[in-house]
Amino acid sequence: MSSRLLLVADDPLSASALRRALRAASAFEVLDGYVDGAASCAATMIAHAPHVVVVDQMRSRDDTIARIAEVHSVLPATKIVLLQDHMEPAWLTAAATAGADAAIAKTFRLDGIGALVREVAAGNVFHAFQAAQAMPRPTAGSLLSELTDRELEILRRVAAGAPNSRIAAQLWITEQTVKFHLSNVYRKLGVSNRTEASHFAYVHGLLDTPTGVAA
Repeated sequence: MSSRLLLVADDPLSASALRRALRAASAFEVLDGYVDGAASCAATMIAHAPHVVVVDQMRSRDDTIARIAEVHSVLPATKIVLLQDHMEPAWLTAAATAGADAAIAKTFRLDGIGALVREVAAGNVFHAFQAAQAMPRPTAGSLLSELTDRELEILRRVAAGAPNSRIAAQLWITEQTVKFHLSNVYRKLGVSNRTEASHFAYVHGLLDTPTGVAA
């Protein structure tokens, strides 16, 4: 049975376009209509019990955070994905604290957003939000443990010299999804590009021999 997905938004036109894109991803039963993010949504969430909730960026940041927190409160097992224009760290931390599982930049092509939401729903993406100043310097092992199985698999293939197009074909995902996972890998490992990520993988035993990979 496909996962039920419900949209939370305050713009009917944006909600309609997103609903079409998510239905095209074919992995979800996208429920009709959308939840108006300007008002409480607890009763609707309980009635429909969606497996995934996509919260579209709203005009009011307070409303956006309130809806994320409300969904997380009444349906703690439901995956919550935020679609957002601006990816400022402080704002994303606030969304994660409220209960968001992941944030996707709205600069992604609309027809690729469904694939990214599918990765979040499948548990292939997670974010750990911690106060860096309160934590000891992370070890290589702890950094690698932050990676999901899919992210680790993509890191190994990148380090072996595979381009995004080949990785996408091998894993039956889109190139945009590969880029999405790589951006998470770079952030979690504290590296900036493919060369640094490949070097990290080799130094820490993920490959037998080093490979030269262009940034």
